[in-house]
Amino acid sequence: MRSTFSRLGRVTGLALAVAVLAAPTRAQEFSESHLAAARATMQAAKASEQFDTILPMLADQAKALFQRSNPALVQEIDEVVNQVALDLAKQRPQLDRELERAWAARFSEDELKEITAFYTSPVGIKFGQTMPVVIRDSMRSASIWRDTLSTELVTKAREELIKRGHQF
Repeated sequence: MRSTFSRLGRVTGLALAVAVLAAPTRAQEFSESHLAAARATMQAAKASEQFDTILPMLADQAKALFQRSNPALVQEIDEVVNQVALDLAKQRPQLDRELERAWAARFSEDELKEITAFYTSPVGIKFGQTMPVVIRDSMRSASIWRDTLSTELVTKAREELIKRGHQF
């Protein structure tokens, strides 16, 4: 149970860090058309979809926490946590507004319109659909490369150290 509280504390800390980092965008004022352009860009790029898993993940963590404390209440815990999570889901638009402000702070309205035009073009649509696979493949390739380098580094360093009279 202690590690679950620790994990929840880290999640809370991460949320606080995000809030602090986002604070400068709150101080800035953006026109409604600038925020609308940011919203359109985010929708075209599907930029906020990655955050859709946060609440279900937190709900699963809360369920696990309560179920470890009282395994006999699994069904009731699921029911209560699911209801609370559904109620909290109503707060999702707050995140989208903060994300819009973050995009508006980094891109001009015209730049956002250009980015949206790209993401709604045939190549932009393909890019958006293909990037998760490209990223996954890239991560796999980098992992294989890292493991190969690691093996080679250890092997060559061991050989050199043995030549110098050391045992490994």
